Amino acid sequence: MKKISIQNMDGTMEEVDLLNSFIINDINRHFVILSKGENAGEGMCKIYVSEAIEMSPGVYKLVGIEDDTVWQKVKEAMKQIVES
Repeated sequence: MKKISIQNMDGTMEEVDLLNSFIINDINRHFVILSKGENAGEGMCKIYVSEAIEMSPGVYKLVGIEDDTVWQKVKEAMKQIVES
């Protein structure tokens, strides 16, 4: 699994597992699905989905998804990833 360094919203740096990344072309934004290896119970791993802005090669700043329309598009993209 690929590891990337991210800059959290509070400015701290963290290394995480990059599970998947995708671009939603009609809004021209890049999103990532990440894991910190945290247990979510029942054998599942907690995941994080965020917009990613590349600050420098291999270093990303995560931006929360606050717009409901954007979140709908992200959920549709993730569904397509799971189904493929």
